[in-house]
Amino acid sequence: MYTVKIKTLTPLWTGDAYRKGETLRETGIIGSLRWWYEALIRGLGGTACDPTDTQCNDKSRCDACELFGCTGWSRKFRLEVNTEREITNLSFFIGSRKYIGAKRPVSGVVTKAPAVLTFTPLKEISSGEWQLLRESLQIIADKGALGGRTSQGNGAIKVIENNLPVKNSKISLKGTRANNINCINRPNLADFFFWKYKINFAKDIADLIKEKLFWTHASEHFNIPDNWDQWKKVWKDYGILPIAFHVRDTLRRSIENGEKRHELLGQRGKGSQIFVSHGYKKENNGSKSIEFRVFGYGTADDLIKKLEEDMNNRLSEKLFSSSTKKDSNENITQIEFKATTGKQIIEKLKDRLEVLR
Repeated sequence: MYTVKIKTLTPLWTGDAYRKGETLRETGIIGSLRWWYEALIRGLGGTACDPTDTQCNDKSRCDACELFGCTGWSRKFRLEVNTEREITNLSFFIGSRKYIGAKRPVSGVVTKAPAVLTFTPLKEISSGEWQLLRESLQIIADKGALGGRTSQGNGAIKVIENNLPVKNSKISLKGTRANNINCINRPNLADFFFWKYKINFAKDIADLIKEKLFWTHASEHFNIPDNWDQWKKVWKDYGILPIAFHVRDTLRRSIENGEKRHELLGQRGKGSQIFVSHGYKKENNGSKSIEFRVFGYGTADDLIKKLEEDMNNRLSEKLFSSSTKKDSNENITQIEFKATTGKQIIEKLKDRLEVLR
């Protein structure tokens, strides 16, 4: 067996049949790992079907199903998730700017001690498959998110220790369904963009929260209670600043076409193609700074550029409850921004690894 230790930077949500995320469930972790593994496989030119495609089976399986399983072919590993200390389940709300009384949840599991993912091989796993799984985890930790509700702030993690087998060797992608048309619209790492922001505030974040300067809900939303005690607790105990919905609101304002906005940021019954994290405290960055992530796929380059410009110019307006842009801007001293593309990640991988197709 092999272990990976992770730290939750923002709440981790793995869900259950009742749409609750009060524990860490292996199925939610496996599903997320597969999603990223498939995106990486497609970016490298391999085959990864739509998991709901019943035609991918024991006799005709793609590169992703080879490791994660499909009809007639079981997954090659078992995953167990354990925590070294008691976990905490967050549950409070941020209001909606558009719908009076609507609430958006800040929820999921956080833990002060690392969570341990234990991978136990059940069948022979090739060195290339271990390598791809390891690379998928690293992409998640560096730039993406793990688990569910990753468009709502959840799932930013840090890998503390990774004991998966590594042998920078040849990766063989020889799926038998190379022309699988059903995966054309599925996530492909080559189409991804990744942004990482660092915000430097004028005051300690604890003081900004104490002074109730962040936007939480409109004054007319009488059914939404003040959650400042929760804000104080998650920042003090876990270094989390719950601003994912503030970031999403900034992005939504930038996409004027309603149909395109729903396509990229989701709507009821349809998932998002752009994902954001809550803010999280970075080690050695002091008490005035946080980092957060934005990433996505299926977005045209010109729109990505517009979103980037609007994020840099308008984010402060959405973060704070002040009615004036001047007052909001005074709370921030600097916003640092770094962009990476999935194509750049793939090219670096190809420089290190030999991919056979």
